[in-house]
Parts: sequence; structure tokens; C-alpha cells
Amino acid sequence: MAMNQSDRQKIIQAVRTYMAKERISREEFASRAKLGKSTVDKLVVGIFSEKTVLQVEAQLGTSLRSHVDDADVASEEVGKYTYAETKKYIGDYVFARPSFRDENVIHAFHMGIEWDRNAKALIVKEKSKGKKVLQFGTIYIPRASMHTFVLSTEGAWVKSIILSQLDVYKRMKGLMLTMGRAFGNVYAPMAMPVIMNQYEHLSDDKVGTIVPGSPVYEEYLQELQDVEQEQFAKWTRVGVKTG
Repeated sequence: MAMNQSDRQKIIQAVRTYMAKERISREEFASRAKLGKSTVDKLVVGIFSEKTVLQVEAQLGTSLRSHVDDADVASEEVGKYTYAETKKYIGDYVFARPSFRDENVIHAFHMGIEWDRNAKALIVKEKSKGKKVLQFGTIYIPRASMHTFVLSTEGAWVKSIILSQLDVYKRMKGLMLTMGRAFGNVYAPMAMPVIMNQYEHLSDDKVGTIVPGSPVYEEYLQELQDVEQEQFAKWTRVGVKTG
């Protein structure tokens, strides 16, 4: 079985997809395939022999060399993740952040994540009703990263978001760097905690301008505070000990 680089990439994708679908670690994969952990570490980066591939296929009862539809693999620049291993992200979300100017106000947006075969990537789109300009972004998931990245552009304006990967509660937490209105018509760079929660059924009371007394205010407030308190993100300041 002569393997070119394309063949090797398909095998790498097949291994990673298997682990993602089974929700297992490399250690568990090594145990199932009866391989050493170091061999699996090499396997997922493309360093392997024909013998290793045959052993994995025999032990797992699957083919690593089956065809992978290129349309279902993200482009190299966004992480080369596959639709199969990231389809858990597809769905409806609440994206919530603090107000730029009102410290007791939270803004929550109805967002959707979907697979775009033309863009070859997961994309996030705002689904709010009645707005002429809707937010839009591309999702980047680097290999071996515990975080997802969202890059949104409106003309030359860039917004960058870093989130933890989707957990068992279908929650992501992180930071957003953007431009916000400081006062009047003056804008300034702003960094703030954000949350992105997935829901099967998204009711209207979960989105919009969320003020104290709103049904979901305390929930969103606690989760936004958890970004720093549970160290999903960390603020670094000059001359201040950060621990």
C-alpha cells in the first residue's frame, strides 16, 4: 500500500474523526487499537507505517482508508477539521456579552452555527429578527487546540473571539476583542467576557437587552463572571501580580 501525502492526510482525518465521534482520548484509542501512546501520537500527525494502519483497522473493525469527501473537510487555513468531527457545533445559540456602556446590562443575540460547503468551514450567523445588518463570522479550530476562534469582519472592521470548546452542557466561554462606543461618537478597543450557549429550543426571552430582573439575567451574569473566576480567560496587567 503505497501512500502519498493525500492518502496519509485521509488516514489522519479518519483517526481524528473516530476519536471525536467516540469521544475518547488518545490513551483510550491506543488501548482499543493495542498500540503504544507514542505510536498514536505519531499516527495523528502522519508518522506511521502500513503495518500500524493495518493493525488499527483490524482492532477497531473500521477502514482508515475509506474515501473522505473533500467538501466535508474544512480548508487548511481554518484548521482542516471535518464536518463529522465538528457537527456537534451546528445549531442555535445565545451569544451574550456585557453592554459597552451600561455596567448592569447584558446584550444577548440569537446566533446559528452551520456548515458552509462553499466556504469549507463552520460559520456563525446572527439570526435576530428585524435587523438590517447581521453579524457573521468564520470559525477556526486549530489542531490540538482546546479553543475555538471566531473571526468576524464588517468591511475593514475586525472582531475576534476566543472560546473554550463546546462542553457536555453545550456551553462555551471566552473573550471578545472589538471596537465599542466609549462615549458619544468616540470608539475604542474593548475586551470583554462572552458566553455562547447552545439550545434545542430558543425562546424570545433569552435574547435581546437583558436587564436586572429579566428571567435569564442572573444566569448570564454568573456565566460571564465565571469566564474570569474559573479561568476560562485571564487578564494581564502591567505592574499587577496576576497569580
